[in-house]
Amino acid sequence: MRAGTRSETAAGPLPLPRAPAAAVPRRLAVACETGLDIAALVFFALLVLAPRGIAPLAAAAGLFGAGLVLLQDRRSVLRHARSAPAAIFAMLVVWGAISAAWSPDPLRSLDQAARLAGLFVAALAMMAAAGHVSAPRRLASFLFAGFVVALVMAVVDLATSGALSKLFSDRVYQPAWLNQASVAFAILLLPTGAAVIAAGHRLPGVLLLVFGAATICILAGTAAKTALAAGLPVAFLCWWRRPAVAWAAAVLSVLVVVTAPLTFARLDRVSGVVHTADEVKLSGGHRLLIWSFVGDRIAEHPLRGWGLDSSRAIPGGRDSIRPDETWLPLHPHNAPLQLWLELGVPGPVLLSLLSAWLWLAFGSADWPRFYAAAAGGSLATAFVASVATYGIWQEWWDGTLSFSLFMALVMARVAIAAAPPR
Repeated sequence: MRAGTRSETAAGPLPLPRAPAAAVPRRLAVACETGLDIAALVFFALLVLAPRGIAPLAAAAGLFGAGLVLLQDRRSVLRHARSAPAAIFAMLVVWGAISAAWSPDPLRSLDQAARLAGLFVAALAMMAAAGHVSAPRRLASFLFAGFVVALVMAVVDLATSGALSKLFSDRVYQPAWLNQASVAFAILLLPTGAAVIAAGHRLPGVLLLVFGAATICILAGTAAKTALAAGLPVAFLCWWRRPAVAWAAAVLSVLVVVTAPLTFARLDRVSGVVHTADEVKLSGGHRLLIWSFVGDRIAEHPLRGWGLDSSRAIPGGRDSIRPDETWLPLHPHNAPLQLWLELGVPGPVLLSLLSAWLWLAFGSADWPRFYAAAAGGSLATAFVASVATYGIWQEWWDGTLSFSLFMALVMARVAIAAAPPR
């Protein structure tokens, strides 16, 4: 024994026993899920404090999602890469890059195409990962906890004129700072509450729905209130007859996108509507005038558009309409009009295909009735918010939409697991 000990000492320290080959991928998968748990926990709070932080959060979630899929089922990567959303995203990126050839700001168009490629890959990775999360209930619990905390933070921030959010900004406080958070609250309120109730926690789920709706109502964001108000009846209709509602919504979404230059862009011509919009919301009339200007510019290049992310460089866009108001500040605040303006006919066609695919996939999903109704309301809420709020290429907004879809898919698994056997 002693001789053996001396021999081992002379040869150096003994090598540590190696972990089984399967242990390393398992540990990496656990690390990826932990990263997704953290992302779900901080998602809403980040929207309250620093909304632009959602872009890196979504990118990180995409990386964690991609790692999870690659570690568990590499063959599914090819399947998702051939999916309809992947094809639509790829065509958007390619056409956007091509549009740099006639864009008034070609370098910006190319840069935005590259950014969109990364955002779309992250979104696809999260969609694929939703089916590979080993503990969907835990992930949903982290989202629920973060939701409750963020609602309290939003109320405190509003009551204290930005005591929390001013720690992350040196601008003069405005209640509108919480608009991004309120829209995200509206999008995920119904499916989160439904998942919590389906999991057997009826009282916490109902309280979340009540407190969340009340918080949205007291915050300044008009778009969030409007979008949630539109989503609620859709949820009730989906409870009644989901497949028919999904088909009707798919057709309606296509019509809304395709006819946008003839509808949204002509609202200002209705007698008294601009004045009424100004009375409802300070920026309401300005929004209608922006849409009118965009409609006129769409008519100049209807087939090819002005170029990806060229809204900032459209001639005449910086001209003044009224005090502190220009014809086109940054973007049209309307996704269908922005795609028409920048990408011409191919843009709205691709958006129509994506919208129709989402509704039809929702209509055929094998989800419990209660959760499916809530998810339908959420999808309607997101669609309405997209036609009246932010620039469709804003990274934080794309990240919010893609992460919300990921969480809705994960929470569907929670509802399925909790459903009684048929």
